[in-house]
Amino acid sequence: MSDLIPEDKINEVRQRASIVEVVSDYVSLKKSGKNFLGLCPFHSERTPSFTVNEEKGIFHCFGCGAGGNVFNFLMRTGQMSFPESVRTVAQRYNVALPTKELSEEEKRRRSLKSKLYEVNETAAEYFHRILTSQREGEEGRKYLAQRGISEETVGEHRLGFAPASWDSLVLFFQKKGVPLNLAETVGLILPRKEGAVAAGRPGYFDRFRRRVIFPIINEGGRVLGFGGRIIVSEEVREGDVPPPKYMNSPESPIYSKGQTLYGLNAAKGFIREKGNALIVEGYMDLLSLYQAGFRNAVASLGTALTYSQLGLLGRYAREAFLVFDGDESGQKATQRSLELFLQEGISARVVSLPSGYDPDSFIRREKGDKFERILAEAPPLVEFLFEQALRRHRADSVEGKVRIVRELIPALSRLQDPLERNLYIERFALRLGLKESQIRDQLRGREPAAAGEEKGAPPAHRGPAHERMLLQLMLLDPLAVSRVREVMGLEGFSDLRHQKLVGRILDLYEKGEEWDPQGFLGRVEEEDLRDLVSELLLEEGSVLDPGRMLEDCLRQVKLFRVRQEIREVDEEIRRRSPQEKNEPWNVPGLKELLKRKQRLIQEQKRWTAEPAGALPPREGERAQG
Repeated sequence: MSDLIPEDKINEVRQRASIVEVVSDYVSLKKSGKNFLGLCPFHSERTPSFTVNEEKGIFHCFGCGAGGNVFNFLMRTGQMSFPESVRTVAQRYNVALPTKELSEEEKRRRSLKSKLYEVNETAAEYFHRILTSQREGEEGRKYLAQRGISEETVGEHRLGFAPASWDSLVLFFQKKGVPLNLAETVGLILPRKEGAVAAGRPGYFDRFRRRVIFPIINEGGRVLGFGGRIIVSEEVREGDVPPPKYMNSPESPIYSKGQTLYGLNAAKGFIREKGNALIVEGYMDLLSLYQAGFRNAVASLGTALTYSQLGLLGRYAREAFLVFDGDESGQKATQRSLELFLQEGISARVVSLPSGYDPDSFIRREKGDKFERILAEAPPLVEFLFEQALRRHRADSVEGKVRIVRELIPALSRLQDPLERNLYIERFALRLGLKESQIRDQLRGREPAAAGEEKGAPPAHRGPAHERMLLQLMLLDPLAVSRVREVMGLEGFSDLRHQKLVGRILDLYEKGEEWDPQGFLGRVEEEDLRDLVSELLLEEGSVLDPGRMLEDCLRQVKLFRVRQEIREVDEEIRRRSPQEKNEPWNVPGLKELLKRKQRLIQEQKRWTAEPAGALPPREGERAQG
């Protein structure tokens, strides 16, 4: 979508903008040398590691690894698309943006979405007015009062009520001129059977009837869909199927329940302030916590948590408290969510409510003080898993210990901080009466993937220092790009994230476009690569002799690769060599391996013997000479 705004205008907006001014709307910054420092808005921290450089126009957090330019910052904090972030900054700095013509399909899609948002907004206003000021909303007002929900909470979350009539919303839409086919698309109304239409009744009927309505609102304040909680209705006749307690909007072009969190629009500021979020399952759970002062709560809309929801939450906090029901279904929901937290690198604590309680009933009966104590006592995710394993298996038997350790290995292998992993190994080994080495042996082969191999790779994995220096030099000097391509190419980098970044740099270089590190940062679509680029640009210090540094780093990379190949050849020679003294040495391929090792040793000597700053020529060049 970025091509809808001309590239020269994007650059003009970026150059006119003050990243310090924009970030300061969200983060309190203090000058520190050439940079500005503050507490990161994307994870919980006490010591500032969030760094902004006005001259380079970039930000980077050396705690969680988030980084980018002014547009990337707004995309992370405001859930904006790239074009939306550019337009927001352009408006702030009075830069006019002529846009390229949209395709007919794109115009149609945008127009449809805009109209669907308008339909939902109209419905939300209708439901809210019914609840707060109309006679038909009396039932809803009484129900919420009985549940202890205040008028203030009703207003802040825009709660509403759907009357018992089958077609009150349909008639309201007709009166307002709202296209009924669009209301059907977002699931607010449903088509009647042909017979009912023929009898003179409207062609549609309301989906939500005699229900308290919970608008599902995104971070930008747009209504995506609705949830409805039925008011206790008349007795169901024998043989009839009772209506579901909760009913939700279906998936639509503007709503996907696995990609949003109920209440995030109201909670995001409090989540940033607290540095953590409470995750509950239901609407009433959230409202009761919110009203009791726990305003950093969000709800998963009654489904198992998804990667998208945790990714959304991760923009505001890097720690979460799982507060699911104390019954069996709540425990299962907790278990399903734990693996996601480990994979996304979000620290999680598990709140265990007494059996028979949900967050709503607990907070109403026990009040906030006791809930605060439960939060304070909530164990970290890995400790919770350990305690659960202890309950399932006997820790005083060999079989039980084996099962406990094997259940913990996936969680331990996912921990991104080596120190944290080692401390847990020490604790679990002591509790089980095992040696630490016995648990570490099980962990071998299950270590966390290298950065770049999977989403959420820890920023602590930095890759070889000489590779990082080469990348910094490439970002700052196109001549370095040419030299790196000439000597080693993409395959010369061992770290997968480094390989990806070099590939992007080489692509741009080969197109012959003007080199601009900040502009390049804006072109990078992958979030992990943006984080890496911003980190490299902010780490860049004064290099007295860039040319010499470049050649020295290239030498280190080549030596690293040659030594790695020698190790691989040695391993293959050991594998093929005779195991017994009497076995012949005429093993197929062994002679070739020995010759290859000799060639590699000679190459290693050449790279080591050459004076610093004077790279040996490549094999092809040497042969030609």
